[in-house]
Amino acid sequence: MPARTENYEVLLDFVNDTHDSATVQLLRDYGRNTGAIVLLRPGESITLVLDAGSVYQYALKTRSKVVNVTARSWRDVNCTVSQLFPGGLPATTSPGPWRPVNGITVDRLWRDMRFCMWNDS
Repeated sequence: MPARTENYEVLLDFVNDTHDSATVQLLRDYGRNTGAIVLLRPGESITLVLDAGSVYQYALKTRSKVVNVTARSWRDVNCTVSQLFPGGLPATTSPGPWRPVNGITVDRLWRDMRFCMWNDS
């Protein structure tokens, strides 16, 4: 007989530890005119409540740099913005996915100048 499983929630904290503002948005809404976007000023954080083991995709942006992130975890996760944007950013995109934090995968790192409000050349 299979073991009984119960759904439970985990917390995902995004902390802006950079000197610039950052945004968090559902990936499916990125680039669209939507109200589902959160602005994190330096030092601010947001806690998202997720179903454990479920897959969530977000776009995080600071200046013109954007990361597409997949979150899937069975325990609480704390992720700083600087962990998602490593130094030496390539000119256009990253070579492939990596895991800066357990439960977080950066699927793509790229630049988006369409919605840049800062000079980031």
